[in-house]
Amino acid sequence: MSSATTIDITDARVRNEELWQRSAGYLFGGDIDSFIECWQPDGSYEAALPVAGLPAVITGTEALHAAFTGLISAARSITIHDLVFHQTDDPDVAIIEERMVAELVTGDHYENRFAIRATFRDGRIAGMVEYYGQFAHQDLLRKLGLSD
Repeated sequence: MSSATTIDITDARVRNEELWQRSAGYLFGGDIDSFIECWQPDGSYEAALPVAGLPAVITGTEALHAAFTGLISAARSITIHDLVFHQTDDPDVAIIEERMVAELVTGDHYENRFAIRATFRDGRIAGMVEYYGQFAHQDLLRKLGLSD
């Protein structure tokens, strides 16, 4: 890798990680409108391990707004732990590892580990492919009455 490429990747990592952290701050702070502003209008969320009660792919800011509003409204608190941001050699692709801990409005507890392939375009999130503990996620949807 040339030094120019290294600098470009370093700049991409700083830019992408800052956007990721800022968008997460908006999301977990309950500011869904600002969170959605961090996404491309045609942005797409995909669950790599689909579970009943959640669409496998959610595309467009309106659908993303609805889905993430549902997540936030189901929780009293959500915190992220063990965040590791891996910038790939593609300036528009990163892999993120994190552990989510949530206290639900029902009083239940949710904890899961995630590996996310995030793509970025023109300073916004273009897409996410999310891998998570499938059984824990299915149990969450059951607790929220979104699945049998």
